[in-house]
Parts: sequence; C-alpha cells; structure tokens
Amino acid sequence: MNPTTVLFLSTGNAARGILAEALLRHKAGDRFVAMSAGYKMLPAVDAQVLSILKAEGISTDGLHTKGWQELFAAPQSIFVDVIVTLSEEARGSCPQWPGDPVRVHWPVDDPLAAANEDARDWKLRKCFSTLQNRVDALIKQRRTENPAELMLQLRGIAAVV
Repeated sequence: MNPTTVLFLSTGNAARGILAEALLRHKAGDRFVAMSAGYKMLPAVDAQVLSILKAEGISTDGLHTKGWQELFAAPQSIFVDVIVTLSEEARGSCPQWPGDPVRVHWPVDDPLAAANEDARDWKLRKCFSTLQNRVDALIKQRRTENPAELMLQLRGIAAVV
C-alpha cells in the first residue's frame, strides 16, 4: 500500500502547518508523506516554532513556508490523498484539488496572533500539544483506501484535544 499524502493548510504556513508537517514526518515513518502550505504565505517559519521542534528532538530540516499555489500550480500538480485545514481562512480559501482528496478541518488557534509574549508562548505550546495528539491519533488509525471511511476517521480525530 502506498503512503498516504497529507497536506496541512494553514493561513501563513509559519506555525500550525509547519508543526503538523514536522510532527507527522517525525512520527509516521513511511506510512505518510507530510506537506504543509499556507493560503497567504508568510516570509519565514517562526523562530519559536523551530525552537520548540528542536527541543522536542524533531528535525527541522527542509521546513520552510510555502503557498498552496506553489503546490497546486506545479507542472504535475502534487497528488494529495488528504487535505487537513487548520484555520478558517485556509478552509474557506482551499481550491478544488486535482484527484479530489479527502478534506477535513482540524481547527487550531493561531499562536502567532497572540496579544503578548506570554500568551504567544502559551498558545504555541498548546498548538504543539493539540497537533501532537491529533497526529498520534492519525497514525494509530488502521489503513484504508476507502475515502468515506478515511474521512470519518479523520473527522473523529478533530475532536482530540
């Protein structure tokens, strides 16, 4: 069975999507291919996000911000099995992707929108923990190639906090 390709879409691809991509790459072995992108890409991955990943022993190699248009407009659009939107903005802006992948929404507060440094640190750690729990639940699911069954599994994971 081929690995399941998961695209995490967030707003700026500087925190939430990057964390989800790095966590899935770190934990899933060869069962999944993880990617992330933003609908309104920021110029760089947040430095504190990279620090959290490094402190957790998770590789940051190759992590960089990307716009979904970069993946969508590739000469041969990148095949995606699952699109997981992490922000309302990404959910509302996500185009119809070639191959009609399963789509689910795992909302996570934007840690970069915090009002002050203490709140930002807390929100980043909560974001990391939430995504870690959801990724852990994802990799525990039994493999299925049935899109309807996969969607039900993934929607159930969104309730994990």
